[in-house]
Amino acid sequence: MVRLLTQQGQLIGWNDEKVRPFPDNLVFLDLLNPSRNEELEAESWLEYNLPTREEMQEIEESSRLYTEKGALYMTAWIPVGLDTPDPDNTAISFVLAPDCLTTLRYADPMAFRLLVDQARRQCPLPMTSDAMFLVLCELVVARIADALQMVEADLKKMAREIFRLDPHRASASVEKDLADVVKTLGRRSALVANLRESLLSVSRMLQFFLNNAATWMRGDLAAQFRSVMRDVKSLDDYTNQQTQEMTFLLESTLGLINIQQNQIIKIFTIASVLFMPPTLIASIYGMNFQHMPELSARFGYPAVLAVLVVSGLIPIWWFKRKKLL
Repeated sequence: MVRLLTQQGQLIGWNDEKVRPFPDNLVFLDLLNPSRNEELEAESWLEYNLPTREEMQEIEESSRLYTEKGALYMTAWIPVGLDTPDPDNTAISFVLAPDCLTTLRYADPMAFRLLVDQARRQCPLPMTSDAMFLVLCELVVARIADALQMVEADLKKMAREIFRLDPHRASASVEKDLADVVKTLGRRSALVANLRESLLSVSRMLQFFLNNAATWMRGDLAAQFRSVMRDVKSLDDYTNQQTQEMTFLLESTLGLINIQQNQIIKIFTIASVLFMPPTLIASIYGMNFQHMPELSARFGYPAVLAVLVVSGLIPIWWFKRKKLL
């Protein structure tokens, strides 16, 4: 699918009829899951090639950031699906020339859905490619910031729940709550790792753009690009803080799980000690020797029962005196 945006802010959407060839006053060319014919049509209008999907997955920086025929080729990892249970990063290529910004993508992040309306409000007419690129970077960074704020809120909630639980109360509910905390921390840790990867990728892309677009970039946008760079740097520091916080919460949770397991082992240990003396006495009188004087005693049976009870009560008294029960 292809959508177009002209310098005057006219949007030609996904399903709108396209002018063939594309108009000369385009400032934004957006390709989402394009067919081969759409790629060829875009390359014919742009007069340079677009990266293939395989090339977009390359991890070498030289394959993701380069110049060709005066255009800047930049591929970055952009978060997608942050509102879903399975957020991920997707590779998106930005081909930036003085007259037009072209994006090639196979996912639909929220930033791209908001781009056109935000650009119409923020960019003066006629729109320029570098201004469109700035708006898109701001939306991506803002989206990452929102996701990190959501993670921080979850971490605060989990911290209250973790330290409110009583691990000495060995029960299935406590064990389930602690297990759920570990799973949630694992999901949040994976999300922060993805966001950090995206921030690093966006930071490199912006630095490459500032180093190579100085000759034709609008001078009044340079300060705004540097502001976005500072935001990216501060968010990267924020991810480090959240990573440390999650590590602390995970270690605390595992410590509480160990305490709970020790409490369960302690209960079984005390129970085995309590039943040890009565078991010993009962096993003695369970022997089948012929000459056992107590067997013929008239009050032997109730006497042994009394001894069994006393031998069980003495350990209970001792454990309570030592405050082990």
